[in-house]
Amino acid sequence: MSSNDLASRIRTAQQLDRALLADICVSAAKVFPDAPAHADVLDDPTDAIMQVITRCLPGWHIHLTGIASEPDGHWRASLRSSQIDEDDEVVGTAIGPTIPLVLARALWDVVGKSG
Repeated sequence: MSSNDLASRIRTAQQLDRALLADICVSAAKVFPDAPAHADVLDDPTDAIMQVITRCLPGWHIHLTGIASEPDGHWRASLRSSQIDEDDEVVGTAIGPTIPLVLARALWDVVGKSG
């Protein structure tokens, strides 16, 4: 799968499922050697994407804000290597309807900017 196809899937997804997470892992491994070849199959997609972020971006800071409303939350996430805004060369940002998906989108933003 091309990175453009995967970017489109991530952008239009409404939730983070196992197939999408597996494809993110494969592509992230091309940029981050410590990325898992595929995420462990976990019951909780938030735990799964956090595991991938931890492997790809150890020590990075996650900033998550949102309003948990039904049926969709309105979440914003940023991933950065430091807590000081001006020091980061690469920052991953995203918005999305669910926490796992917004974290996956922010990770994909970092992958795209780093590759």
